[in-house]
Amino acid sequence: MKKYFAFVIFIFCMTNIHAQENYDWWVNIHHWDGITPWYQYLNFSPKYFGPNALPVPEIQKGVTGDKAIVELAADGHFSKGDKTQNAFTMLYYPIVPKIVAIEGYVVPLEHFKIDTITRDERASRDRDGEGTAGGDIYFGTIVQLVRNKKIPDMALRISLRTASGTNVSAARYTDAPGYFFDLSFGKEKNNKKFLMNKLRWYAMIGFYSWQTNRGDYRQDDSFLYGAGLDLNFLKYIISCNAGGYFGYINNDDRPVVARLQLSRKTGNHFLGINFQKGLNDYPYNSVRLFFRYTLPDAVFLKI
Repeated sequence: MKKYFAFVIFIFCMTNIHAQENYDWWVNIHHWDGITPWYQYLNFSPKYFGPNALPVPEIQKGVTGDKAIVELAADGHFSKGDKTQNAFTMLYYPIVPKIVAIEGYVVPLEHFKIDTITRDERASRDRDGEGTAGGDIYFGTIVQLVRNKKIPDMALRISLRTASGTNVSAARYTDAPGYFFDLSFGKEKNNKKFLMNKLRWYAMIGFYSWQTNRGDYRQDDSFLYGAGLDLNFLKYIISCNAGGYFGYINNDDRPVVARLQLSRKTGNHFLGINFQKGLNDYPYNSVRLFFRYTLPDAVFLKI
């Protein structure tokens, strides 16, 4: 019995030693001091995480919709050292059409492959640099404040990001909550020239904050901004905008992106493609193919 017990203890110890040795490469590269938790070696900023960890929020257009929408999409993100593909799902539901709406969206699954240079820059503990992760869930409320007046339309959005993202050890998601809120403004103008039905300009200002898991800065607060233009040509919509946020820690936390989207409406659904270019602190160029379906009129509150 003693021999059996000793054998079990030996196997247990060897297993733990082997598990520890799996991270010897990380310890040597980052000169671990043996005390500091490994996650404090991560840089919680958009430049040093996966493309879906701290993205620039969509630019709001100063208007609350009147239709329930489901969107399914596939994304590809490309940078020098990180190639990522993911699915994307979104639900938009107007509780009171044109006045109050709620939305939720998530990247349910992503696949990534990074090179060793990028792995070490991010202090990732994923040795082979390839794997999968699940994304954070976002919930938001959009409230119409001004509509169809002489002044521009105005809407308020308040959104919460849950800490549901996985694989923080590979620097894919932050495993920490965040939130943002913004005011957006927009104005639409009908136009019959050059087959263009209408034109809409819009702009957005707001605040974005997320936890960092750092000892000196417990969270990063940033100024959120964006502006754009929509052009409607019969059944086609061309949307171009740019935006970002300006973090106060200044640890590569000031991403700026430009987006160009082309979509076509057919009946109650849209098909489209979206291109995104990272301009600062966001080292990815991205493409999205999406299908957006307008649900039949549900039971809305009447005011």
